[in-house]
Amino acid sequence: MPLPKNLGILNRLRPVLQVGLLTGLLSLRIEAAPEPVAPRREALFDGPVLHWDVQVRRVDLAKLRKSGGPWNKEQDEDASATVRAGGKVWTNVAIHLKGAAGSFRPVDDLPALTLNFGKFQDGQTCEGHRKLHLNNSVQDASRLDELVASEMYLQSGVPTPRATRALVSLNGRYLGIYVLKGGWDKAFLKQHFGSSKGNFYDPGFLKDLDANLERDSGEGIADWADLVALRQALREPDPNQRLNRASQHLDLARITTLGALQILVDDWDGYLRNRNNYRIYHDPGTDRLVLMPHGMDQLWRSPRGSFAPPLSSLLGQRLFTIPAMADQLSQRMRDLTNTVFNPGFVDGVVTLAQTRLRERLALEGREDEMPPVQREVDSTLQRIRQRMAAFAGQRYQPPQPVDFDQEGRIRLTGWMAPSTDPAALQPATPIRSDNAPSILKLTANPSDGRVSLQKTLLLPPGKYRLEARVRTRAVSGFGVCLDAEWVRRGQRFDEGSSPLKGLAGTTDWTLLQRDLTVLPRIDGGRRRPGGPMNGAGDAAREVLLHAELRADSGTAEFDADAFVLSRLPSPKAAPTPQN
Repeated sequence: MPLPKNLGILNRLRPVLQVGLLTGLLSLRIEAAPEPVAPRREALFDGPVLHWDVQVRRVDLAKLRKSGGPWNKEQDEDASATVRAGGKVWTNVAIHLKGAAGSFRPVDDLPALTLNFGKFQDGQTCEGHRKLHLNNSVQDASRLDELVASEMYLQSGVPTPRATRALVSLNGRYLGIYVLKGGWDKAFLKQHFGSSKGNFYDPGFLKDLDANLERDSGEGIADWADLVALRQALREPDPNQRLNRASQHLDLARITTLGALQILVDDWDGYLRNRNNYRIYHDPGTDRLVLMPHGMDQLWRSPRGSFAPPLSSLLGQRLFTIPAMADQLSQRMRDLTNTVFNPGFVDGVVTLAQTRLRERLALEGREDEMPPVQREVDSTLQRIRQRMAAFAGQRYQPPQPVDFDQEGRIRLTGWMAPSTDPAALQPATPIRSDNAPSILKLTANPSDGRVSLQKTLLLPPGKYRLEARVRTRAVSGFGVCLDAEWVRRGQRFDEGSSPLKGLAGTTDWTLLQRDLTVLPRIDGGRRRPGGPMNGAGDAAREVLLHAELRADSGTAEFDADAFVLSRLPSPKAAPTPQN
């Protein structure tokens, strides 16, 4: 009879239909971008730049001098201070030194400070804020990254405290231009989520969601049940089921926006790429965990770096390797170019910030501090524009480590070369000839002094040798060389790599070599060989290779088919002496 036959077909199709329906539902769930959280206009961040005068008694200054910083927080002890700003005075303000491994400074140097107005004096706030931060911004000379990034996130629907510039003095000693940052307090949670009753976690330094994080606030027993539930969902082996289960515990729209912006602004030290600088809140209204960015003072360092960097975090490894989430991340990156990731938005934020700073410095007769800051701002804006020009709507594809052949070698193609637009790169096109090697040609740029072919790779820790064949014509200066840098830091290789040598003058075909050492990532001061849940590719690092011409004049011609990267054997450990 037809009916049983049709039912049999439906039964066989049911798993396919279920998967299709599940995928469709998940697409609807994660395609919707979060509603923008309009920044609350307030004089503290939208008004004039203020001079913060902090006075600490001798006995309290001694407490601050004992601060262990990020290396030994057990030594930290809150001191008491009097704070003056904008014609107002706050007494008995709790103060302690803040900062991570790169930004912490002792109290007698250039300290970053956290001010807690209500810890010692119940109910006291500063313009509604219980907690504020005065960041020394030693890693951002423009004092601009936090301002621009916080406005980008807020306008894109991801909560984060706001920022502005500030002048700071400590016990009469002028410290200079700082960044004033809002604190993570209950007022912040109520503003963005309508309630501060959920669990609020501070992960600290380089900790992922697979650790029992410090809970700053929340009702009920601190048993990490919400984090445990998310971890269990992420352990699901089937990608579709994993995404479905994770969506029941995590705000997928906001984590997608967070990831898109961290990639676009080149935030190598944020959550998704480095498991750092974030906070987590369990929103009671949605019963979902929300990740929020923090410590955004090292942006735009590699303007032409990859828009598909490795995401070493737990969510990066277990969520964004799922095709549906990778597609959503790609779409969100493209959407943000229409709202915040464009020159118009950035120029508006920067122009207003510079005007306010200039007015404060003029008011205090400190106009001579403005030119060096302006130079740093101009440099930052140039990198921002380069980053925006480099993005052309690329699709995010989880990168995979290099696949070497049986001899441990791989031929490198797909190099990028300078274009007529100095802010962009384009695929390098070889000059082909029937009787000669295919050529990739570089011509010296006297105004810059450096021009290069570039290629980004994901390399596991180990030793490598980069080789190229090159000939030079009338090269004056350092010459032609092979180099590399960590994409996330923009720092050149040094430890374990061979010295950098240049080839100048006029030469025939010459073999260039450079030995490189890729070090394991650092985790809490220790090098770690792997990562959370042993995610695929987690131990690899993103490396930018250069075939570079550093010269005032001349040309360099590279054999396009002779770029080779070889994996070198690791040195054998010395045998243990036998007794």
